[in-house]
Amino acid sequence: MDPRRTAAAATIGITGLGLLGVAVRSLGRGVQGIAGWVLVGAVLVLGVSFSIAGPVLYRSSVDSEHLLRVAGWNALGVIVTMAVLALVAAFQVATGGRVTAPLLSGTVILGVSAFAHVLIGVNDVRRIRARTVADQRQKAAVVNRFVRHDLRHAAQLLIGYSDEIRSYGSDSVDEDDSDGGHEDLADRVASIGRDLSETQSRVKIIDELLDGEGVDDRTPVVVSTALDRRHDELTDGHPNGTVRIDSEGEPAVLGGDHVVTAVSELVENALQHGGDPADVRVRETRAGREVEITVLDDGDGFPENERALINDDEVETQLRHSSGMGLWLAKWVIEFYGGTLSVGTSPDGGGEATVRLPAADAT
Repeated sequence: MDPRRTAAAATIGITGLGLLGVAVRSLGRGVQGIAGWVLVGAVLVLGVSFSIAGPVLYRSSVDSEHLLRVAGWNALGVIVTMAVLALVAAFQVATGGRVTAPLLSGTVILGVSAFAHVLIGVNDVRRIRARTVADQRQKAAVVNRFVRHDLRHAAQLLIGYSDEIRSYGSDSVDEDDSDGGHEDLADRVASIGRDLSETQSRVKIIDELLDGEGVDDRTPVVVSTALDRRHDELTDGHPNGTVRIDSEGEPAVLGGDHVVTAVSELVENALQHGGDPADVRVRETRAGREVEITVLDDGDGFPENERALINDDEVETQLRHSSGMGLWLAKWVIEFYGGTLSVGTSPDGGGEATVRLPAADAT
């Protein structure tokens, strides 16, 4: 049972019970005139609506965060309206005025205000969900573009390799050359397989982010320590490259394993686009309520179009796209955990990627 969901539904339901209580009290004391019956009827309808809405919303597909938002709007309407009514009543009493049936009159106004605020909350949630869906579609389009590119590139390479295999069976190819060619060809095919496997792993992580399943459990993570454990894996494809990690106090971020994957993607990008051989430095420091992780390389820096896409959230297009899925994966993972990613050129002229994530002890 989600306590947030229970609290949100209970808030809405209690509002309805309060309205019903006033209506029943008014009926017990007797209702005078048509106007009185209209007011009591309005309170009854509102009370029943709120009382039913609480359990219905609890069992609905609306997620807990959005349900809390609706309940918050409801509570805001009740509190603000009660405060205004109390001030008006106090003013009337102070000036010698007389308030007739203050409880029923105030409850009608209170119920209408609460109902209006719930509608505002529902529309607010719809707006947020629409924005989320649009964001998910954009991410899916970017992933689809990269996957199609990778598959097309792999298919072209494999077709070329198939022609080489046919040539090995011809009489014009020396047997010794054929044996060496087979080994080289096998390595190239294996490289394609590894690349496609990496693409599949990235797509899997992005799918988990879009679905929000199994990635929202946030735990303290010391990124520098996790990168140390992955050092050999990171430099596997760059045997001459170096990765130096410098951490001031090993501050922990509030995230999960995917945060380490995101920073690893930035390190791999630095190794790929750094000098020859690449020299990559990772700095980890505490900056207020955040942990700042900077990945520096000795390459030529990030190009302008890539900075615009990553830093300014410009829309990825077919004709203008960043160099790989890894940067997008890093950006989306970091933003999912409440952080930011910015890329640019360091004062030394190399690439610089800066990650800022909430510190684990800042909540």
